[in-house]
Amino acid sequence: MPLIPMRGAARSAALAGALLLAACADRPPPAPEFRAERAWSYLNRQLSFGPRYAGNPGHRRQLAWLLEELRFRADTVLVQTFTARDADGKALELTNVVARFRPELKDRVLLVANWDTRRRADGSPEPLDRKFPVPGANVNASGVAVLMEMAELFRRQPPPVGVDLLLADGDDYSREVSMAGTRTFLARMPGYRPRYAVVLQGVADAAAQFPLDAAGAEEPARRMWDAARRLRYDSVFVPQPAPPAANQGPVLRAAGIPTVVVADREYGPLNMHWHAADDVPRYLRRETLGLVGRTLAETVYAETPAGEG
Repeated sequence: MPLIPMRGAARSAALAGALLLAACADRPPPAPEFRAERAWSYLNRQLSFGPRYAGNPGHRRQLAWLLEELRFRADTVLVQTFTARDADGKALELTNVVARFRPELKDRVLLVANWDTRRRADGSPEPLDRKFPVPGANVNASGVAVLMEMAELFRRQPPPVGVDLLLADGDDYSREVSMAGTRTFLARMPGYRPRYAVVLQGVADAAAQFPLDAAGAEEPARRMWDAARRLRYDSVFVPQPAPPAANQGPVLRAAGIPTVVVADREYGPLNMHWHAADDVPRYLRRETLGLVGRTLAETVYAETPAGEG
């Protein structure tokens, strides 16, 4: 059968289709769906253990749960046990959990959330409540819940670069014992230099707003806030800068790791629920977990492997 020459319109359409296919081939595959409902179940599972500070039964239950879940999902799980001392000199037995995905890759991203809760509710407006432990629904079962759902995404669809999840212990025990887990992680991983880190702290507030941390890594933060804007979450991921938060960010930056902080700065009116005895799910919203998780997944899955781009 003789070949029939293509007319101009048909030729143009074919060329446009070929260019579209080539462009799609160069793009990374889309991020898998972040399931807010599943992340919400992870948050409530943590609360079922009770307060999760060192020495309390809930602390042991939470650790066992983290190890069981992450050993199923991650390629490698590192356990970092260490000891800190409280203000009275009492020894605290603490454990970081580090879940690694694609550990063979040098180019990596670090995602961080502390899994312990405050021993005393020293942020409660009511003085009588300050003797009670913090339930830790938002601070920081929410951050852990997002990372646990991210682990499920990474299991189903490996990320384009290596990813490490740091579930830090002893970062929020008290004013005296603070960031012990993150400092231990850095000491145990000399020379560790990911592309950047993302810290999640208090990411489920029903009225959350996440400003840009003024000391944060400018380029990774821009990409993440741009992802939120594309997803139409820019009323929550707001572009206004805010002073550096008191969390893992300054510690990681001091170690030379560019760090993005996603942290709500006002949990309840005048921040009344932060480190408070009523840090409970009634003030939270699963949709907030979902939008944080989708933005984070969009950011990580858009990373370009070394040698590409």
